[in-house]
Amino acid sequence: MGNCTESSNLSLSAPTEAPAYAGASSVTITTMLTTQVWIGFIFDIILIVFALRFMWGMMRLGKISPFIRTRMPVAEEVAEAFGTLPEGSVLIDPGCGDGRVLFAIAKRNPHTTFIGIELRLLPYILALLEKRKHPDLNITFIHGNFFDQDLSSATHIYTYLYAHVMDSLLPKLLKELKPGTTLLSVDFPFSKKQTEHVTTLKSAEQLKLGRTLYVYRF
Repeated sequence: MGNCTESSNLSLSAPTEAPAYAGASSVTITTMLTTQVWIGFIFDIILIVFALRFMWGMMRLGKISPFIRTRMPVAEEVAEAFGTLPEGSVLIDPGCGDGRVLFAIAKRNPHTTFIGIELRLLPYILALLEKRKHPDLNITFIHGNFFDQDLSSATHIYTYLYAHVMDSLLPKLLKELKPGTTLLSVDFPFSKKQTEHVTTLKSAEQLKLGRTLYVYRF
C-alpha cells in the first residue's frame, strides 16, 4: 500500500514539459518581431514601386493623367459656365480628382445626378471624405479607370485631362455619348473635334493653369 501511495504522489507531482518558446530570450523575440516588421516594410515598398511603375506606364500610354488639383476660382467658373442644368441631367467627370469641380457644380444643381470617376486612391479618398460633408448632394464617386466605365448615361461631361488623354478618350465618347451631350474641357482641347466655342476664364490672369474653357457638342 505504501509503495502504491508513493507512486501515486510521484505521478501527481511530476512536472509538465515547458513550451518550446518558454526559454526564448526577450532579445530573440524582439529580433524576430523586428525582422517581421522589416519584411512587411520592404514588401510594402515593392508594392508601391510596382504601383508607381504601372501608373507611369499608363500615363505614357495616354490612359491617365497625373493628379493636378483644380483651383477653386476655376471650379467656380466652370460651375458658372454649366449654369442651371435641366431636370434629369447626369454630369460625369472622368478623372475627377478630389471632386471639387463636381461639388461646385452640384451646389448650384442639387437635383442633378453627378458621377466622378477616379483611378488614383488618394484623391478618391479625399472625394469621399468631402462627400460626407455634403450628404444632400447627389454625387457618386467610382474608384476605377474611366476607360472601363460606361459613359452613355451622361448628358454633360466635364474634363480636365491632358491633350493626349483627351484624344485617346474621344473614340469612346463618340461611341457612347448620346447626340446633344455637352462637354466642357479646361485647358486641353481635342485635336480632331471642332469646338462649339472657346472662353478665356476670368482667373486666367492669376493662374498658370485653368486659363481656357473649351465647349463641345456631341
